[in-house]
Amino acid sequence: MLAAEPLWIVLRFLHIVSGALWVGSAFLFVAFIGPSAAEVGPSAGPLLSVVVKKRRAAKIITWLGMTAVTAGWVLWFLNLRDHGGLGDWVGSSFGLAITIGAVLATTTFFVGAYGVGKNVERLVDLADAIAAAGGPPTPAQQTEMARLQAALEKYGKLDLVLLLLAIGAMSTARYW
Repeated sequence: MLAAEPLWIVLRFLHIVSGALWVGSAFLFVAFIGPSAAEVGPSAGPLLSVVVKKRRAAKIITWLGMTAVTAGWVLWFLNLRDHGGLGDWVGSSFGLAITIGAVLATTTFFVGAYGVGKNVERLVDLADAIAAAGGPPTPAQQTEMARLQAALEKYGKLDLVLLLLAIGAMSTARYW
């Protein structure tokens, strides 16, 4: 049976586990940590610095997304091979739903890596620089902080919505 091949088992495991951790992390940050840090203000800086710099949360979440997407595309190509071609694979309801989910997840990876991950690292670097200076932020720093916070909120919400749409497509693909 095809699904019992060791390669398929390993790829599905990587795809599902890294995807679950990716989505859970995105949800935690978008729904709780980001809004809480914004509400608390500068006193959240040391915690966010440890989470982002020492624990490397943004890099690990990006790695989880990359693992989920890469394993998913390898599975997609294996299905394509087994279905005899692109028209047969994407022409099936299951193949179309999986393809839609794959495109959404891939888009989400780039939104998360560049819109969320890079901006949260920039925000923490800026907050650390302000804290190291020992005084209030300059007007330029305040402007940059507001810009980064707005970008994080926008891209974080977009990231989460795209992830949920991707999960919706993939998890219901058998019923299309």
